[in-house]
Amino acid sequence: MHVCTRPRTGHRHMVSLFDSGAALRRFTIQAPTMSLRYHNKVAVVTGGSKGIGRGIVKVFVENGAKVVFCARGGAAGEALEAELNKAGPGSCTFVSCDISKEEDIKRLISVTVERHGHIDCLVNNAGWHPPHKPTDDTTAEEFRDLLNLNLVSYFLASKFALPHLRQRQGNIINVSSLVGTIGQRDAAPYVATKGAIISMTKAMAVDESRFNVRVNCISPGNVMTPLWEELAGQTPDAAAAIKAGENAQALHARLVQALPFSISSLRFASSFKVMREIINRNAACKPKPDPSSLVFGKQFSDHMLTINWSEKDGWEAPQIKPFQNLSLHPACSALHYSIELFEGMKAFRGVDNHIRLFRPMLNMERMHRSADRSCLPLFDKGELLECIRKLVEVDQEWVPYSQDASLYIRPTFIGTEPSLGVSRAGKAMIFVIVGPVGPYFATGSFNPVSLLADPSFVRAWRGGVGAYKMGGNYGPTISVQNEAVKRGCQQVLWLYGEQEEITEVGTMNLFIYWTNNKGERELVTPPLDGIILPGVTRQSLLDLARTWGEFKVTERTMGMKELLSALDAGRIMEVFGAGTACVVCPVGSLLYKGKTYQIPTMANGPDLAKRFYKELTDIQYGRKPSDWAPLVV
Repeated sequence: MHVCTRPRTGHRHMVSLFDSGAALRRFTIQAPTMSLRYHNKVAVVTGGSKGIGRGIVKVFVENGAKVVFCARGGAAGEALEAELNKAGPGSCTFVSCDISKEEDIKRLISVTVERHGHIDCLVNNAGWHPPHKPTDDTTAEEFRDLLNLNLVSYFLASKFALPHLRQRQGNIINVSSLVGTIGQRDAAPYVATKGAIISMTKAMAVDESRFNVRVNCISPGNVMTPLWEELAGQTPDAAAAIKAGENAQALHARLVQALPFSISSLRFASSFKVMREIINRNAACKPKPDPSSLVFGKQFSDHMLTINWSEKDGWEAPQIKPFQNLSLHPACSALHYSIELFEGMKAFRGVDNHIRLFRPMLNMERMHRSADRSCLPLFDKGELLECIRKLVEVDQEWVPYSQDASLYIRPTFIGTEPSLGVSRAGKAMIFVIVGPVGPYFATGSFNPVSLLADPSFVRAWRGGVGAYKMGGNYGPTISVQNEAVKRGCQQVLWLYGEQEEITEVGTMNLFIYWTNNKGERELVTPPLDGIILPGVTRQSLLDLARTWGEFKVTERTMGMKELLSALDAGRIMEVFGAGTACVVCPVGSLLYKGKTYQIPTMANGPDLAKRFYKELTDIQYGRKPSDWAPLVV
């Protein structure tokens, strides 16, 4: 997409952005807004000590991020590090490195992972604009050196960061230049590097979309940085050089804005207009059930939230109204073609009687990705979360006065197009229902479950939609679950492929705590490779374990052969599932090809599973302060 922003000079500066999450789109805004939440996220910024890079680092820190930035000179970087760490609320670490050297780039990424355990965002910003020269006065060596600095460094930083970004479904932001699109006099090598960055971004975006890694490119025009002032100062008339650059940008802006496009074909993350929200309270509220008698998913509160959308009118005002049945056309696309998705969240009444959510923005981000994959209209994640918060506030007395129960929140998004055509829905609805819940499993909140592992059943496959929370992923599992019960098991261990890769446990993410073949204690969970749902609890356990730093934490594939071999060797300590509904659920046994394997989870405490459970529930119920648990009431 192309974004026009208005700088202080009054001229429009054009920023070109290729968005990997959707088709190429064009629109104009008057001021940029930050749509991503980077609080507690880890960002790497190259060339971060001055100019645009310095501004990027500063904004990240102001938004609570943990930033590792590099530059060649030490003094400016160290000064910025001290300044921003004092200001907060985020933090930053300066690493002195030469971005044109592969080993230095590799060290930058290694330092980041060693310090913070992961990477959420990479900003490739480092670069240089040489003095203006005609092409025939530029040597091949000068061109190669510039390519190495401006382009190859972006490639190498991305190459080394991508394994970590894939684990977090993170993003890469490549800083190019407007001249990569419109050209510049006597600057062919520089223009070539910046144009190549744009092309490389598009290619990487296509490659990484299957891993849910976003790769974007911003192309600023003339920004008054020390580099631009230095470059203009090398010309006979610096003011004229700056004016010429601004004129070129203004011309390009007019050309781009004149390009025709069809608004009806675009899906914008449009506003619900939360301030227009309508609340119609139920006059006849139901009695609240005893928390000790709750069964998962059977009781519902007095109110619900609905938000309708149409291609013609966009999003309507959100409505909180008495809980009631939905009225749907018999040809509704959700009923025929499963154009629908959902989320699962909880609200908790704490020991201080305050009500908290748990990392709710992760749910909103996942729901947004699922909507994009389903060709449903996009939405403002922050506004939907605010609507949900208001619903919980209205029904706050339905949040159980118990630390063994909670209020389950089910946001659902359906296509309501009244047509039997297999196509993108022209009408849709988000609705949210809530209800009090106790333990998910009948065996209780922390008793071990038995698993059936049968390779003849497959839950998801690469290239499919297993990484999205769609109803179509769950309905087909019911018959397999029934088969597991017939064979004396409570849940299914889902396998995939010829190597019988272990993927998920029922509707939970899977964790294995073992001693690996190097003698190291290690926590292993399958990677986010398109088969695995990126669970909020999964991410929380990984974040906790990496913060503790007491054992190795790995996201990788593991097959049944490797698991059984380790089990026979006595190297498996604990196996457990993790999810919103159950939090943490230990595994006690495994039925595979007619043989039952006992898993020593309970014999080992299970110390780690219990520690995870306590850590998360302490945060959820307010026993431990954390920014993971924002207050509702």
